[in-house]
Amino acid sequence: MRDNSDGTLAMAATLRCHARTDVGRVREHNEDNFLIDRKLGLYVVCDGMGGHASGEVASAVAVGALREALKKDEDFITDFLNGDASIRPEDVKNLVEAAARAANAAVFNEALRDPAKRGMGTTLTAMVLARDYGFIAHVGDSRCYMVRGGEVKMLTEDHSVINELRRRGKLTPQILAKLTNKNAVTRAVGVFETVEVDSFMFLTAPGDRYVLCSDGLHGYVDTELELGQLIEGLGEETATQRLIDVANERGGKDNITAIVLSLSDDNGDPNDLVLAYETLASMPFFRHLEPRELLRVQAMARPRVFEDNAPIVNEGDEGDSIFVVLRGNAKVSKGGLEIATLEAGHFFGEMSLVERRPRSAAVRSDGSSQLLEITRVEFFRILREEKDIGVKLLWNFVTELSKRLRATSQNLAAAKEQIGIVEDLTDALFLEDEPLPPPSAIPRSARVPRLDHDTNNELSDTLVPPAPSEPKLLEAEDGLESSALRTVRRVVTISVSAEEPELVDDGRTTEPPPPPDESEFDDRPTVVPPPGLDDSES
Repeated sequence: MRDNSDGTLAMAATLRCHARTDVGRVREHNEDNFLIDRKLGLYVVCDGMGGHASGEVASAVAVGALREALKKDEDFITDFLNGDASIRPEDVKNLVEAAARAANAAVFNEALRDPAKRGMGTTLTAMVLARDYGFIAHVGDSRCYMVRGGEVKMLTEDHSVINELRRRGKLTPQILAKLTNKNAVTRAVGVFETVEVDSFMFLTAPGDRYVLCSDGLHGYVDTELELGQLIEGLGEETATQRLIDVANERGGKDNITAIVLSLSDDNGDPNDLVLAYETLASMPFFRHLEPRELLRVQAMARPRVFEDNAPIVNEGDEGDSIFVVLRGNAKVSKGGLEIATLEAGHFFGEMSLVERRPRSAAVRSDGSSQLLEITRVEFFRILREEKDIGVKLLWNFVTELSKRLRATSQNLAAAKEQIGIVEDLTDALFLEDEPLPPPSAIPRSARVPRLDHDTNNELSDTLVPPAPSEPKLLEAEDGLESSALRTVRRVVTISVSAEEPELVDDGRTTEPPPPPDESEFDDRPTVVPPPGLDDSES
């Protein structure tokens, strides 16, 4: 177990933490490991596996290798803490993920050197706190929880057989009873040469509390709510011991490790972030997102403050952002006329995320207002880098647009029905079409001009266009080629002679098809949700 607490950076000065591990009541030795490095802002929990002390080796190697990998780029993290604008938060997230991969390589290579340790591995849940961000790298079924605003959210997802069955909707009591190893994981550090690491970033808030723990603890805590209740009002050291005592009282079948850390609430108000999270969660475009995924979306949103009557967007300007009203109101106008008022929770400009077009209306702040802005660049970055989130975001867009099209279709149908109720004045306003004269009544012509093309070896004013698969270029009078196809006007052939023109039926005349039955035609868009998404709200 390591606690490298020499030296502190900006974040550590506002943070209190305590860590503890316990062998439990069944195991003979402890295969868990934890690490705290205040200078790096690094907090890690690992739960080893492999037996014969191999699990303890795997977890110890993992925490050490991860720290060393980050230590090599300590200047990079320091520059980010000092506000270097050239370093993006995504760069730090990628750095933490790379350190987790380095830990995997270290454990795997250690197993290659000692055949007795082949197959050993460990879970790994690491968090780096830097500036106003938290960065997490995660493999296995250890966990990280966040307590904010009286609510507890699990920031990691278990890579376990049980959770995989739950995600697929197949975790029935019968299947659960048949599982012989309920602690089996689907990913672990060091078992294979490479490993897929879950990594993401989120915004921290004053007063946040975080709990990192192994499954020897969270296996005895039924819900996030219960976890919050167990440590509510307790200091970090007392809270850590309380969690371990509860796990032992309820069985203690596994090693138990917990880190509890808290951010000071002296430097700000967490209500702004709580409000932003709740507002985003209420929007239809962010349905189906897990708490950690919504926190990732929140991290890419930029808070904006506008004074009274300040322009937010101008009509006709090219737009590339969606805005969400958090506080205050915004006035929407078109052509100088006010058409709507947007209150807290409303949003506008969402179509600019997928289609860059001029703004169709102007929006100005009505009094002092606070908004969130998500740019097109950030939106596409999350689609590229966070595939699971990207699929859900795109699906939500498709579903929402489908609803809008369906509503438009219904409105048009209602309007058509209303029009049908109005008295039909067509006969009073327009004369009925007179019937065409019979062929014999066609006025005599001195001569019909000859055409440049023929049909069926006879001159005709009718050309049947070639099949679509074999387009035919027609030669214009000036010798230039034209791709325009002449349309069929009449299915008759006119023979040209000095005598009276004679109409000859060439047998190609067909009756026009009957008009479609509008009662059987449904132009409503249909969307089928991808597997695993509940679209009951659509």
